[in-house]
Amino acid sequence: MNVLYMVSGEIAPDVEAAWDAWNTEHHLPDVLREPGFLRARKYRLEGDAPDGWKRWLIVYEMESREALEAYLTGEAVIRLRNDHTVRFGGRTRLTRSIGIPSATLERA
Repeated sequence: MNVLYMVSGEIAPDVEAAWDAWNTEHHLPDVLREPGFLRARKYRLEGDAPDGWKRWLIVYEMESREALEAYLTGEAVIRLRNDHTVRFGGRTRLTRSIGIPSATLERA
């Protein structure tokens, strides 16, 4: 069953445009080339953090919890996170969470 891997971020206003472009043009495609990733959606969240940093959410859909675990324990996650840190280090604050499906409802 598909699971969600979600990355919430707060981005300093002075690097937001550069981060957004790099993230969309380079980082997301690099992540999606990894086994188990099906798609990604990126959202600019309404309202800023209390200190004015811009809030974003990236939602990756994964084939399975096992595929996500393989990514999280593999070499690619280290390489991709290091690339982010080198480029934007202290100008972003990221948290990650995993969504496990518990119910599916569809409009009648």
